[in-house]
Amino acid sequence: MLIALLLFIGAGMLIFMSLGSDKKKSVSGAAPQTKSAEYQRSVNRHLMMTNERINLEKRRAAIDAYDVENRFRAAEKQKAYVPSNRELDLSTDQRVYEIANDLGRGEKHAQDPSTPAEVVQAELYAIEQSNEYNQAYREEYARQFVENARRGGYRVKLSEDLSRVISVTPIRNPSGNMGNYGGGATQ
Repeated sequence: MLIALLLFIGAGMLIFMSLGSDKKKSVSGAAPQTKSAEYQRSVNRHLMMTNERINLEKRRAAIDAYDVENRFRAAEKQKAYVPSNRELDLSTDQRVYEIANDLGRGEKHAQDPSTPAEVVQAELYAIEQSNEYNQAYREEYARQFVENARRGGYRVKLSEDLSRVISVTPIRNPSGNMGNYGGGATQ
């Protein structure tokens, strides 16, 4: 009977201790959850602010692009334009003008290609013009590069396509009796 009583008391103490430790865990577990919840709120607030800032920058860029486009269109409208009877007058509302152009039903300009062959020819012409401009730019850049090197005291020889430096030689100083300045010194 004494053993049963001791077992009964021991079981009661174990139950009491386990209930007490659950309370301690819930009290000590609440602090990390509070910190975690506070951290989550801080992260969420930061993400929301970043998202709003990105959206604001996108809106500003769209507004700037819209303003530039409106200035361009206003300058075009100032040109003498008289609509014919068959054309739609879009000068009253700017949005109608933009929508019509987006749909391909707006004003047709004389320089706009109308057939697929004209579109291809216009693109080929634009590519040819771009290539000519790039070649002229490269030649002028190479000329200035060689000239700047000559002023710095070096003779520079470039490849035929102007993409690589083939040789660099110092220009002989006339006071050193090594030849004439910029003359026919061998490489």
